[in-house]
Amino acid sequence: MRVQTFACGPIATNAFLVIDDATNEAVIFDAPPESLDVLTNAVRDENAQVKLLVITHHHWDHIGDGAVLAEALNVPVAAHPASVPYLEHPTGGPVAIAPMTVDRLLNEGDLVEIGSLTFQVLHTPGHAPGEITLYAAEQSAMFGGDTLFPNGYGRTDIPGASEDETLATLRRLLDLPDDVTVYPGHGLPTTIGAERRWMERLTR
Repeated sequence: MRVQTFACGPIATNAFLVIDDATNEAVIFDAPPESLDVLTNAVRDENAQVKLLVITHHHWDHIGDGAVLAEALNVPVAAHPASVPYLEHPTGGPVAIAPMTVDRLLNEGDLVEIGSLTFQVLHTPGHAPGEITLYAAEQSAMFGGDTLFPNGYGRTDIPGASEDETLATLRRLLDLPDDVTVYPGHGLPTTIGAERRWMERLTR
């Protein structure tokens, strides 16, 4: 599995291009503002066959280029059902966002298969009601948007967010092995093990 990270837009939101080594099939996680060119160039340079654009949650900084990217690459968009109304009628944020059609609904327990890669869908609300994390157990990797950062998590003082749901999500993530690499929506990757101590303290 090859992971390319692109920090884009006004608040450096991460988009991820994840490529299966065996088949060169790929998935993209999130499409921040100003990500269209860098992502399409990377797809071309890698000769990757993008099969799906996954939106981890509906906030403007994760979806700004979603519609144009899906059109440019001719790929379906996948998201949790709770995100659909916000993607179809995006509001808020400092940039104009085109509406997105969600072609595939991702619910708790669903599997996303990209070449030889298999991602399990975890519904991880708290920062946003439709937030999802895609967990690749065999590769010990998770892509969860703003679910978990190094030393923190997505804000819960915004509309639709919930501190109680965030704590429940963090408790659930503690069940993952320490060596799981966390690819966050902002900042550098971390691991479950590196974050375990504060997560356990917070969720007692």
